[in-house]
Amino acid sequence: MARYLLAPTSTTTAASSYALLPKDASKNTPPSWTLRLRASGSRCSKARPVMAVASEQAAPAARYPKIAAPTTGPIPAAELLGVIEAAAKAGADVIMEAVNKPRNIQYKGVADLVTDTDKLSESVILEVVTKNFKDHLILGEEGGLIGDSLSEYLWCIDPLGLAPHSAPASDLLNNFSVSIGVLYRGKPAASAVVEQSLLVTGFGYEHDDAWTTNINLFKEFTDISRGVRRLGSAAADMSHVGLGITEAYWEYRLKPWDMAAGVLIVEEAGGVVTRMDGGEFTVFDRSVLVSNGVVHGQLLDRIGPATEELKKKGIDFSLWFKPDKLRVEAPVYYPIARPRWKLCACKNVLQETTLRDAEVNSHGHGGRRKPRKEGAYIDKDGVARTFDRKKISRKRGGGMRSRGWKYGSGFVDGVFPVLSPMAQDILEFVQKGTDVAKIWESLDQIPPAHDLWDDIVNVTVQLRLNRKWEPIITVCEWILYRSSFRPDIICYNLLIDAYGQKRELSKAESIYMALLEAHCVPTEDTYALLLRAYCISGQLHRAEGVISEMQENGIPPSATVYNAYLDGLLKARCTEKAVEVYQRMKKERCRTNTETYTLMINVYGKAKQPMSSLKVFNQMKSIGCKPNICTYTALVNAFAREGLCEKAEEVFEEMQQAGHEPDVYAYNALMEAYSRAGFPQGASEIFTLMEHMGCEPDRASYNILVDAYGRAGLHQDAEAAFQELKQQGMRPTMKSHMLLLSAHARSGNVSRCEEVMAQLHKAGLRPDTFALNAMLNAYGRAGRLDDMERLLAAMERDGGGGGAPDVGTYNVLVNVYGRAGYLDRMEAAFHAVAARGLAADVVTWTSRIGAYARKKEYARCLEIFEEMVDAGCYPDAGTAKVLLAACSDERQVEQVTAIVRSMHKDAKTLFTL
Repeated sequence: MARYLLAPTSTTTAASSYALLPKDASKNTPPSWTLRLRASGSRCSKARPVMAVASEQAAPAARYPKIAAPTTGPIPAAELLGVIEAAAKAGADVIMEAVNKPRNIQYKGVADLVTDTDKLSESVILEVVTKNFKDHLILGEEGGLIGDSLSEYLWCIDPLGLAPHSAPASDLLNNFSVSIGVLYRGKPAASAVVEQSLLVTGFGYEHDDAWTTNINLFKEFTDISRGVRRLGSAAADMSHVGLGITEAYWEYRLKPWDMAAGVLIVEEAGGVVTRMDGGEFTVFDRSVLVSNGVVHGQLLDRIGPATEELKKKGIDFSLWFKPDKLRVEAPVYYPIARPRWKLCACKNVLQETTLRDAEVNSHGHGGRRKPRKEGAYIDKDGVARTFDRKKISRKRGGGMRSRGWKYGSGFVDGVFPVLSPMAQDILEFVQKGTDVAKIWESLDQIPPAHDLWDDIVNVTVQLRLNRKWEPIITVCEWILYRSSFRPDIICYNLLIDAYGQKRELSKAESIYMALLEAHCVPTEDTYALLLRAYCISGQLHRAEGVISEMQENGIPPSATVYNAYLDGLLKARCTEKAVEVYQRMKKERCRTNTETYTLMINVYGKAKQPMSSLKVFNQMKSIGCKPNICTYTALVNAFAREGLCEKAEEVFEEMQQAGHEPDVYAYNALMEAYSRAGFPQGASEIFTLMEHMGCEPDRASYNILVDAYGRAGLHQDAEAAFQELKQQGMRPTMKSHMLLLSAHARSGNVSRCEEVMAQLHKAGLRPDTFALNAMLNAYGRAGRLDDMERLLAAMERDGGGGGAPDVGTYNVLVNVYGRAGYLDRMEAAFHAVAARGLAADVVTWTSRIGAYARKKEYARCLEIFEEMVDAGCYPDAGTAKVLLAACSDERQVEQVTAIVRSMHKDAKTLFTL
């Protein structure tokens, strides 16, 4: 599986086209890949690179052999590209300085010419190359072959490529290119090509100020680009920009029929479309500027001021034409000047600051100003409107902003609202504030206008993305109980979600009742969020009540509602109920979607049934439902939990073949597979690959690496990974410390474990049950049973706190006492599980059997095995292993073998698909 690097985009004097090759392709198998050119830059004098991306997509069967090198050799691709870029920049600088200057032209042959610029460009390129790679061989068009002939690298340099007829002409350097190619062992490994921009414009029939301004722009851009053309058709001009033939096009005084087709072609091709003053464009506007996106800002720097001058002269730039009742989603050209609102966090109030200092000083910062009864604004059609401030509200049951912000289509995930400067100030203020009363007092100063309402809604959605539940409650309750705004459905939904996440069900229910009393119609998002809140809190019967209420009101639960139900059950680890809901969903013929199948793959994966997850995945594809990257990651995770590396790798590769670029979650899942399988080096290689591919590891990546080394007994490597996590500026979490504790516990290094516990306390973290269980295991392995029992007593005194004993705690005790031969203590620890209201799992039972297996008490092992099966706990491979260890003759081995075979034949699986 070949890996490819993508060169970072950077500013150069002239644009470059880079071709990158596989970094770690197999030496025996040539990589299968296709090269796609993406015109993300231009060729102007201040351009950014145009990238050539080596795609992992499988290429069709090659008719002709590949000429590219399979690797960049011992020099990293990034380093090689950096030098190429610097050399190209230096050569292009020389050429641009030579434009419009006298030149000395000579002939190398009958029609092969050379200028002083050629020689100077090549000399500065050579200087950059030899400074970085003294031992490389270089072949220049003007200087010939120089350098070490034994080098594996050969640089091929054309310092100034020209058409044969260009040198004698006046536009000698207006059609140039700089070409640099690097060969590794005779095959191309990396390259860059530089040339100038080609621009297009048009002129109307009226020779007025706009025509004169465009003539001046034509002259100005002709001097600094490869040229400016006029073809006569706006649609053709814009199509050429979309195709990458030209870099930009602009024109005044166009009509809708001139632009409607072309602007869409440019935008769909990845370009940018604006008015010539940089404003948002509609086809009814009187000016247009389209480009490949990279040169857009540079063009606006020159075109924008010229357009503003035309406005000052009274040139009409209003909408040229718009049919009656047609709504145009674009701002007007001349917005009415209004006060700017600035958040003054230091005084915990909002103050109004206008453009006039006198008005700024006249406003007080204290009490809340009484809003005026009437206000004015300009609508999207440019018409002046008035409104009653007290009646500003969203539409009942939904609003402009809340449409589309749904649980199933982005309400919870995937929405990234664009915050205005005012909204950003409110967000920072609310996040820093702790006194609700002062925050409310400050929010009281916000004027009740539509745009400020939209800012507040954007702030609450951003808080939801940041999972800041308290600030959400503060802002939404201010809207609900104190502001002059009428709450929208999204406000109620956010409150239900926030209280549900905090497991405050009574408050979530009271918000739902308030919603009904306000005659606001609940949406499917409302029911979905209620369902999830009940599931997270373990109130499954009340969750069923929500479904019943929907059905009684004639609202059939949709996939959005059922998906929220499954998500809540998954988080609550109610896997059997999740399967039941999934079956009901199919029985009611509710249309399942990608999210449904992804959730079910996770359900079976967490239940340690990866093959059932695979069946769901195959069923999903069989009905034409397309998996997304989350689906593939869930399936990788399902196999990872069981340590099935090969299956996880197959899914990972299938994900890449489907065109999905692996993200940090996918890499982490694959790392987890190697970790669980006991191959820490494999997890380390995936970690390195992730960095190599430009995917930045997160805290979970380092935690998995610590766990992988810890499981393999490599506590020093685990320690190194933990320290690297801190060096990267990440703060270790409780889980990070717990995994490090487990690693040192397995090695019996109790003193280091105690140091880690001290670090926990110093960092202000209270050890949870998992961390304390790791410490118990460390004491047990070191034979310090007194310390282990003292720690257990402290955990039991904690009661319902974060460090209360769980079944894992007693599993450690049963295992430690069993290994030490203290069967009475082991039995006491086993029975303490039921006494504390816990259920013994397969590890508990297997550890108990193992204690007697060490003493070869075969009959007692069989008795415990029967108790285990009667208790509804199904044995695993570890149970069979300890049973075989208890055997002392061949007859007993045959008996255990028969039991194990019958067990796998007759035992029922936890779920059925």
